[in-house]
Amino acid sequence: MPWHSNFTEMNHLGRAMIAKPDVFGDKMTRVFSSYNYSDNPMTSVLSQTGREVTINSNEWEWQLRGASTRPLIYQGAQLTGNPGQYNTTFEVILDLPDLQPGDVIHPGSPKYQVRVQTGPQKKGVYHSYRVAPVNKDDAFFIPTRYFKPGQKWSKLFSQYPEASEQDGSTTYALPMTLKNRLSRYRKKYQVTGDAANEVLAVKVPDSGGKMHNMWIKYAETEYWSQWYRELERGNWYSRSSDKVEGANGRPVYSGPGIQELLEDSHTHFYNVFSAKLLEEFTMDIFYNRVTPGASRKLKVFTGEYGMLLFHRAVTNEYQGSGFITVDSNFIESSSSDYHSNSKAFGYQFTKYKMANGTEVEVIHNPLYDDREIHFDIDPVTGYPTESMRFTFMDFSGEGTESNVKRVKKRNGYSLVYVNGLQNPYGPVKNAMASHAGDYYSMHVKEQCGVHIEDVTRCGELILKRA
Repeated sequence: MPWHSNFTEMNHLGRAMIAKPDVFGDKMTRVFSSYNYSDNPMTSVLSQTGREVTINSNEWEWQLRGASTRPLIYQGAQLTGNPGQYNTTFEVILDLPDLQPGDVIHPGSPKYQVRVQTGPQKKGVYHSYRVAPVNKDDAFFIPTRYFKPGQKWSKLFSQYPEASEQDGSTTYALPMTLKNRLSRYRKKYQVTGDAANEVLAVKVPDSGGKMHNMWIKYAETEYWSQWYRELERGNWYSRSSDKVEGANGRPVYSGPGIQELLEDSHTHFYNVFSAKLLEEFTMDIFYNRVTPGASRKLKVFTGEYGMLLFHRAVTNEYQGSGFITVDSNFIESSSSDYHSNSKAFGYQFTKYKMANGTEVEVIHNPLYDDREIHFDIDPVTGYPTESMRFTFMDFSGEGTESNVKRVKKRNGYSLVYVNGLQNPYGPVKNAMASHAGDYYSMHVKEQCGVHIEDVTRCGELILKRA
């Protein structure tokens, strides 16, 4: 059937609804496709209390404090023999001037400790220290593999003799200033007066499946469904840019969606999905940052095939554990013409509680299944590759704050009807109008974006066939 968009006229309705030989039934059935976006999971999650914030400008900044210490990067030095053997001092050149005499450092293994004796001395753009091995064995030395440029060294503590006057170094983490911006979304539709008032020959289903026999009711319901679908797409897929110009010559400022924000998080490409992969990947997110326990909770957004992979992985782990062999909750009575004692068997895993308190819960993201926007098909399964993407989100934050929020501009939402001789409620009579045309239009604008306080608490598993 012919499609049209934006502006509805009578000839559109005639071609699509009325000018037909015979019509079976009085309802139009919509083709079975990915049109139903009644469930927009991220929009729904971010609309919860404490997960939405309103700002006064188009951009926002926040401070994120890193660790109070960081590795020192070895830059090289003139070494002879076995460094540290017979308790001899030697030189190391590092990238930072933070160390003080008395600081004990090591090159990756605390077994190979050295104490800073003198320094730092400026050496080009780097800094030189004289160090002594901390070991009572005269034959002790540090293997040469630890003296390659780029090797990470780290401070352990500071040690001094009796009556000492020196002290160890203290380092401070200055905050990183991060910045993000809102995206501006707009949408409209127009309807002529005749089309708005026409009673259709058949009822038309909207995106939620509700039937309408008046075009105006159908048009507006369809409009809102598509509007929220596009906002949800923006939450996930918007890309930051200020290079594109609009029709008025001004730049189109667009902010990053979730997938662009998570490019700086924990990202891993996988070929085979398994429970072991889940365990090791989530450990990357939490290891040495969040103490093992109940606070290790993640929401995992994935497509329908990803939900199936998750279920299979946990099932394989469950069956292979040897813990439980029979669970009667999986079996229930059923009715059948083939047996007097018919049974049904089945279950689905949607949550996995792992060792060390880590818990992941699967949430279906219909965007990842949408064939209208995903044309990269996995050659093994025949489904969109995006359907097997797993996006891990940690919503917990400091106190009651959420790590992930929806950001809206104050007074950034606008909705107007531009009326001519027709308005949404019927013909205009003895009233003001914006134009003399026998139609009206509706325009909506929203300025919003997604804020992730700390992207390193999130991550993505992305399918990539070898």
